[in-house]
Amino acid sequence: MKKLLTLGLVLILTLALFAGCGNSDNQEPATGDNAAASDNTDNTDNADQTADNNEEPDAVTTASIVSDADGVVNALSAEGTWIVATLNDVTVDSDITVDGQFHDKNDESKDIYRKLALYTQDADHNITEQFTLTAPKMVVKSENFRIQGGTFVGDVYVEANGFNLSTQATVEGNVYYATQEMMDSSSVDETSTITGEKAVKALEVAAETDGEADVVTTASIVSDADGVVNALSAEGTWIVATLNDVTVDSEIVVDGQFHNKNDESKDIYRKLALYTQDADHNITEQFTLTAPKMVVKSENFRIQGGTFVGDVYVEANGFNLSTQATVDGNVYYATQEMMDSSSVDETSTITGEKALAE
Repeated sequence: MKKLLTLGLVLILTLALFAGCGNSDNQEPATGDNAAASDNTDNTDNADQTADNNEEPDAVTTASIVSDADGVVNALSAEGTWIVATLNDVTVDSDITVDGQFHDKNDESKDIYRKLALYTQDADHNITEQFTLTAPKMVVKSENFRIQGGTFVGDVYVEANGFNLSTQATVEGNVYYATQEMMDSSSVDETSTITGEKAVKALEVAAETDGEADVVTTASIVSDADGVVNALSAEGTWIVATLNDVTVDSEIVVDGQFHNKNDESKDIYRKLALYTQDADHNITEQFTLTAPKMVVKSENFRIQGGTFVGDVYVEANGFNLSTQATVDGNVYYATQEMMDSSSVDETSTITGEKALAE
């Protein structure tokens, strides 16, 4: 009997969240809360909306109703669901990654859209209770991801377009965007709040020279072919980091003289970081950069983490592979001196040959 009562309570709460089964699209919500009842700005219906085909509420099987840390992490992963809802406060000890492409109501004819609902509501779309989700960090890689209601405690790193906060949602922390375009495509409605800063800034990458984090504002955070080519050119930056796999159709030329952290009092140094990491410098995700060829003309150039697919032609001293970096191809050196000054640490790999260029 106790199990039946518990199950009944969960179903009641769930139906409250997915209320709206008898409402038409033109009916005004009781509270005037358009974000909770009808999303007129981007035509994305939320958890409380009706299914388009028969005006029944969204089937619970299309949503993840979660109540613990593992449930939240799994539901927001690439293998999760388009909508995730909590029925209580949840604390996650590790970073949360919102990944994968989803569509409103799992209908591919609808817009790309994903939502985290940190609240419950009644049949009239009045929010009845709001919850808090706490984690060290949330990394958003799903396009058009919305946090609605409730509070996320931690910093949010946005690596996709269309991030938004709606209907009394709060981020108790900072919101950082990988690019200006992602920041420009984001929105925070008048009922929602970010307590910290909202800025263009990306996940930190490790500075192995002294154990400190690289200053993000001096780095190029790139996500496409043009970004990679420009950032590694002579007009680029001392450190270049990717946040996804990138394919470049033309050869990449790493050129110019740079110094560690752009400080001319430090050693000549340049780095390509094909990974992200957590606050303890543990690599969390690695990426692949593909090109027909990479020509390295910058002295002391390092590839760290991830995989470069293609041949590398080294025309400067000090080239090295560090910390789980892979060259899926050959590495050719213009001179014996350049080859002798090169290094490949024990965690890194060259799948082809390492030899002098002919």
